[in-house]
Amino acid sequence: MKATIKNVAGYLPENMVYNHQVEAKITSDEAIIDKSGILRRLFGSEIRRFACENTQVSDLACEAARKVLKENTQDNIDLLIFAAASSDLIEPATANIIQTKLGLTCPVFDIKNACNSFVTAMQVASAFIESGTYDNILIVCGEKLSEVTNYHPENYEHYVKCLAGYTLGDAGAAMLMGKGDRGRIVYQKFTSYGKHWNLCTVKGGGSLAYRDLESYYFECDSKELQYVFSDLTSKFITDSLNEAEWLITDINYVISHQISSTTTTKISKHLGIPEYKFTNIFSKYGNIAAATIPMALSEAIEKGYLKRGDKLMLLGFAAGVSLSVQLIEW
Repeated sequence: MKATIKNVAGYLPENMVYNHQVEAKITSDEAIIDKSGILRRLFGSEIRRFACENTQVSDLACEAARKVLKENTQDNIDLLIFAAASSDLIEPATANIIQTKLGLTCPVFDIKNACNSFVTAMQVASAFIESGTYDNILIVCGEKLSEVTNYHPENYEHYVKCLAGYTLGDAGAAMLMGKGDRGRIVYQKFTSYGKHWNLCTVKGGGSLAYRDLESYYFECDSKELQYVFSDLTSKFITDSLNEAEWLITDINYVISHQISSTTTTKISKHLGIPEYKFTNIFSKYGNIAAATIPMALSEAIEKGYLKRGDKLMLLGFAAGVSLSVQLIEW
């Protein structure tokens, strides 16, 4: 029996931050820097949520996890996986902290794969479930990206690298996977193109730039990264659908990672899938990294967009560079 999605939930900090508030924080000696509505023009962002200073990544993950656990009290959690671009610390695994906060006694570990961390964890969880190793696996995610935003670019060139960071937001997400009668994951495929790893980075915290405080900020070559994704994505998705013997017209709904408000529009045009089949959450929450897909899925379920028997496609895009497709029969 294939692994299934038994429940999914998201959590958002209460503090809402608007574009003009973000733009007002940006300071630089170079007058050429344009801060007047730049985020709306370039990314289509409006609002994002920021967690309080004393809120940890693990707290965001736990808030979402408690929603899932409350609705699934009959399921004993056999494994906990924390999957996010963010973390509480380098050592030990953030999953250990979350385990303690949730009062769980199961094995735990972290998975880190940038914005594809959560969907990568779903693939790992599927393998464990289908092999009979574990019955119920809780995947949790906490993203506190507000802390890696650099509001003080050194010059215009540096400002361009920092721009995408001004769209980042904070959130938590959780998913319970096991074996059930809906949400069956029928196909999964991942691929990576490591030669593009330096297009999108937070270099601080590892051996590459451990003591360089300026390296603890998010930097991205947005133009080149979008070109790479545009060049690779269509064929990857088409090949995946052919392998799964699905047609584009079979797909009832699409949940994708979102790096701007036009991400879903571009995918819709490239694949020929009507845009009404997508959930667009970017304008409300900004880029919430690995929490994006589970958050969008949770909203689609809550709003009644998915019905029994629908064919759902999850699309992941991440720094690294990596791509993912997961096909689900709801």
